[in-house]
Amino acid sequence: MQYEIDTSDTQVNWKAKGDERIVQNVQNLISTFRYEVGFDRTKGVDPRLLDMESNEAMALYISEIYRLVETHEPRAKVIKVTPNDITPYGDVNAKVVIEIL
Repeated sequence: MQYEIDTSDTQVNWKAKGDERIVQNVQNLISTFRYEVGFDRTKGVDPRLLDMESNEAMALYISEIYRLVETHEPRAKVIKVTPNDITPYGDVNAKVVIEIL
């Protein structure tokens, strides 16, 4: 089954179970920057994208989404990433379609 994740939506569902839990895991992965996770410093999006031009930042962000999901959430597969925009604060927004395996 396929699910769409909007990276601008950061609400946490504390009671998520099953597929919803996997979707939330993916959303957390792609919303976290590297070095933020205490015991796994390499988990998260590369923070260098904050200082890049928008086209380069978006390209890096998309590649990081594929890498993170493949590495840290083997129950999901990224089908498509559609970039939306980059906010003035450096937040990258995209729509990510994943499939639960």
